[in-house]
Amino acid sequence: MADWEAAAWFFEHTVDGFVVVKDGAIERVNPAWTALTGWTPEETIGRNYTDFMHPEDTAGLAAAGEALAAAGSATFENRLLSKTGGWLWMRKRAKRARDGRALVALHDITQERRRQADTQQAFRIAQFLGQAAGIQVFRYDAVAQIADVDPLSSEPKEQVTRVSWRDTVHPDDIDAVELAWDQTRRSGGAAAVEYRVRVEGGWRRVRATWQGLARRHTGDWDVLVITQDITELADARDAALAAAEAKAQFLANISHEIRTPMNGVLGVLHILKAEALPPGDLRMIEEALACGSTLSQLLDDIIDFSKVEAGKVEFSPEPVELSAALDVVAGMLRPEAESRGLYLLAEAPADAGWARVDPIRLRQMLFNLLGNAVKFTEAGGVRMRLATRGRGERQRLRIEIEDTGIGIPVAVQLKLFERFQQGDGSTTRRFGGSGLGLAVTRALAEQMGGRIGFKSREGRGSTFWIDLPAPACEAPEPVPVDPAGERWLQGLKVLVVEDNATNRLVATRMLGALGAEVDTAEDGAEGVSRASAKTYDLIFMDIQMPVMDGFEATRRIRALPGPAAQTPILATTANVMAHQIEAYRQVGMDGHIAKPILPAALLGEIARLSAGAEAA
Repeated sequence: MADWEAAAWFFEHTVDGFVVVKDGAIERVNPAWTALTGWTPEETIGRNYTDFMHPEDTAGLAAAGEALAAAGSATFENRLLSKTGGWLWMRKRAKRARDGRALVALHDITQERRRQADTQQAFRIAQFLGQAAGIQVFRYDAVAQIADVDPLSSEPKEQVTRVSWRDTVHPDDIDAVELAWDQTRRSGGAAAVEYRVRVEGGWRRVRATWQGLARRHTGDWDVLVITQDITELADARDAALAAAEAKAQFLANISHEIRTPMNGVLGVLHILKAEALPPGDLRMIEEALACGSTLSQLLDDIIDFSKVEAGKVEFSPEPVELSAALDVVAGMLRPEAESRGLYLLAEAPADAGWARVDPIRLRQMLFNLLGNAVKFTEAGGVRMRLATRGRGERQRLRIEIEDTGIGIPVAVQLKLFERFQQGDGSTTRRFGGSGLGLAVTRALAEQMGGRIGFKSREGRGSTFWIDLPAPACEAPEPVPVDPAGERWLQGLKVLVVEDNATNRLVATRMLGALGAEVDTAEDGAEGVSRASAKTYDLIFMDIQMPVMDGFEATRRIRALPGPAAQTPILATTANVMAHQIEAYRQVGMDGHIAKPILPAALLGEIARLSAGAEAA
């Protein structure tokens, strides 16, 4: 086949359009032209090429014509009119023949152009959003040790060196940031840090995340970095945390102020209960003590919910006999249940044994759930069941509390664990309660690594369950306590340092009834003076007092010469979180008793100190 025959065959059969143009007029088109544009040869030949061009592309065509005249060939892109009315992007290569004609090859790049337009639009949107959100992108070159700012941009790159970047970071943050950066640079692992950067007029706060992209021959990784200015967000977060902390502190102070008179009330009631009283009077005292216990539980719920919101809940796991823990809670609520004709059963397997859990938190959760079950049950009763699964450190505890009460409407089941929620308004008026108990119980269970849930049918009762990690452990050595001994503290010389007059009276009567010789001091300074003038066997030290608080008083007593410095000191306070207890020990206190003070708790702590002294 001759060359001209091969060219003619290609002209007729190629998928690219071909057009022969002379002096601007179209002389010939191939079948692909019609396939691409829809225009037939009859509709095309004789017309000027510009008739099919987009008006905005004529300038580019003129430049291509100049290049064609000067060099004999040209490559350009422009839009051609489709017969259907749309525009087609074409990449064109033109070749000028000796007779002045031009052969123009057309390749359809419409889809390519659309993808480019979409990509550019996406980049523009991303750039806008990035600027609005304060986002920057860097690519760090491990060989050049330079980071390009916004590497996706076609603009000239702004480059940052480690030295220039380091100079912008706040001195207090640089060590932590560089430690995380060097770990990623060496390993390629992801990291996220927050730090402050210097800007005109002060400092801004930045959150940065980075990830290794490729390991280079040097052993270090190229790293992609995304930073976001979070100054306003972080300020709002800090303000919220500060508000939560302030609320928690306020409630802690209120707690102390409430517990101080509560301690006096309950203390006096305990003293009166020990007196020889007519049965009717004794029953009234027991009712008052039960009300005081309920008030104390409500206060605990309020304080604990505040701790949950502020992230300040602390746990102190210790060996607990599981079946005994159930019996204690059931025993607290059984009198109320029986007085209303309800049964209250606590069931545990004989081999439940001991486990390490926080006894106070466990008792609080069970008291809330069991208390609700009793409160919302009018006939029948409540059954509490305990079971364990797993062994050793993997052991878990499951407790179910099943009642025959009023049940929970389907409409309120989803929000039952929300704060301040109960079944409905009528339930609140009928049964009372703050609506905090379940919210606190769920928060405590989850922060202990457990779960809580329920199933209920309105009018048919409810079953609540708690599932908690409870590593199995051995029973601790028993502490020898003889609460039955009426004069168990006979001959013990005790100093009570307490600023509240009622609490001093209660402590004096309570300790005196147990046989102790009691002196009192109204503040820490007076307590130090008495401790330096007389030898005591035990000192009860309040924490928050005027003139001198319990911390400073303890430090000064520990600095006294002679045996006075070794006197056991027990903190008496409503503030018994783990970090607070540790603070008491740090200043030299030997233990603590939570307010309101119960005789059994007082005896138990004294017995613990006595057992420790005998062992020493």
